[in-house]
This record gives sequence, structure tokens and C-alpha cells, in this order.
Amino acid sequence: MKSRISCPTFIVKEDICRDNIRRMAENANVSDVIFRPHFKTHQSTLVGNWFREYGVKSITVSSANMAREFVSAGWDDITIAFPANLREIPEYNTMAADINLNLLTDSSEVTATLGANIKSPVGIFIEIDAGYGRSGIPYEKEKEIEKIIYLIDHAKQLSFKGFLTHSGNTYEACDTNEIKAIHQEVNEILLDLKKKFIGDHPDLIISIGDTPSCSILSDFHNVDEIRPGNFVYYDLMQYYLGSCKLSDIAVSVACPVTGIYPERNEIVIYGGAVHLSKEYLEQDDKFYGLLVNYTDDGRTEPIPVTRLISISQEHGIIRTSPEFLKTVKHGDLLGILPIHSCLTANLLKDKMIIV
Repeated sequence: MKSRISCPTFIVKEDICRDNIRRMAENANVSDVIFRPHFKTHQSTLVGNWFREYGVKSITVSSANMAREFVSAGWDDITIAFPANLREIPEYNTMAADINLNLLTDSSEVTATLGANIKSPVGIFIEIDAGYGRSGIPYEKEKEIEKIIYLIDHAKQLSFKGFLTHSGNTYEACDTNEIKAIHQEVNEILLDLKKKFIGDHPDLIISIGDTPSCSILSDFHNVDEIRPGNFVYYDLMQYYLGSCKLSDIAVSVACPVTGIYPERNEIVIYGGAVHLSKEYLEQDDKFYGLLVNYTDDGRTEPIPVTRLISISQEHGIIRTSPEFLKTVKHGDLLGILPIHSCLTANLLKDKMIIV
């Protein structure tokens, strides 16, 4: 592997990645829920194919462009889990003519426009804001929800699929108990909505999709579909949340050493914000990643007392111990465990090696 790398490169451990997929698929199967994984994390048709081996037939993406990429790879049941973009209706129509396509709405205006312009059957989820505060209609606005459902029901090519939410606030939780509490609250909100509307729409489903909840919980009572995405790779954010072990993190970024500074116990690597993003954690102090070494068998545990403490566009600064610093040479490859693998994978999707 090392001989092929001269610049920041995204390293995917296939065995760890497949094990993460297997566990989540088994969890969904035991809970008897639809497993519609979000592919925005890996954005790889090759990694996507691994999901097929675990019975996955339906997927989630976050854009029309991403949907087109996976349609070309043979996926034909796709939810675009992003508020419908009216400027992309021509793209939606092209895809809907060939595949089962689901879109999101949280507005009667958007719903009416979709109803007037969609030319092939399309499923519509109403996105619910159950506390995250990003997108979605607040769950208390039942009159607006009723109006949206009415518009869907009276549109020739639209069909009401159910209620969908993303509990992104679990990423800000302090511990696993808070994650469980958020999930329980969201579950109750969506179940209440389902009870109110299922009489006229017996096939409607509840769809949730955050990796922390889907990793920590084993029972998805009252949920019909889960859409986690980050779990395929995991990352340090998930580790510190309690969603995974360090050994579950399937990815790292290989970065060449370009500077060694013993007077300050620091190493400069070729690897900055354009490779890793500017996501950070604060555990005792702010840091942008943990350091590992690569071995013939894979990679080491994180190097003690060593962190990526600063990044600029191309540079990364690692602070370490004098003992470890003495083992490093210019041109060595060091591995960075990313804070947020979704962003890192996107930035380095053209520089990926599977090992």
C-alpha cells in the first residue's frame, strides 16, 4: 500500500467495513424493519455493492446527482433524503421513469408544485422536524401536515409513503443515555402521527436514520424503516458518542510527513482541511484527528499523547511525545483517524484505496 501513496489518501479497511454492514443488517433483520442505508457516507459504487451481499435492495442518498450515480450502478429503489429541490424536477422525472423514487417535502407549496410537474409515479415522505431544527415541518403543525397529505392524495403521480425524520441532535448528545432518550422522544412523536393518519393510509411507514441511535439500540419497536449511513465507516465522533469501538472505525487518511520540529514536539503532514474537513472534537482540548501507524497487518492503535492539533488548507500539525517523534522520518506515511468520515470520504472520494 505505502508504495502507491504520495499524497493524502483515504484508506478503507474492507474487513471492518463489511463487518459494520453485517451487524447493522442483522440488527435491522432482528427488529423486522426495512434497512435502507444512507449512501452519502461512502459515495462509492464498489462499497455500495457490498451491501447487496447482506440483502440490501433499497438505499438512501442526499442529492439527485448521487441518485443518478447509483442508478447507473443498478440501484432501482432510492429515497433522496433531502428537501425536494424544485429546480431538479426534470432530473426527478428522468429517474422516476425508470426506478422507484421517493422524495421529501415539508411544504404545501413544494408539494403542489411536485404534483403539477412530476410525470411518473413518485413516493413522497413528509419530513418531520422532531427536535433537530434543521429541515422538516414541526410535528405540532398538524393542519399543515393534513394539507400536504391532501395535496399528495390528489396529485396524479404522487403517493404518500409516510413520515421521515433525521435525529441529527443525537450527534450532540453527552452519552448513550441521552441518545436513547432522544430516540424515544422522536419515536413517540412519529408514532402519534402514524396513529392519526394510518386509518386513511394503511401502508404509511415511519422512517428514521441516525447512526448513533441505530448503533446503540437493538429494538426498533414502532419504527418501520432505518436509514443510518455513517456506520459503514464510523469515525472518532461516533467513538466518543459511544456508538462504536475504535476497532470499528474502517477508515483512515494516509498523510506524508513533510516537516519534523523537535523543539516543539510537532510534525507537519501533507493533509489539511481540504482533505479532512475542519470538523473537530474537544476532549481535554480541541483536536482534528488521532494518529495511527500503518503495519503489514493493518494499523496500530492510536499513538499515545498524540493528536492532530491544527489544520490549514493543506497542512496538518501533529503534536506528540519526544519518544514517538524520534521514530518519524521525512517522507513517512502517518494515518489520521477522521473526526467525521462522511466529510472526509467526500473530500477524498477520488483518492481512495481499499485494503
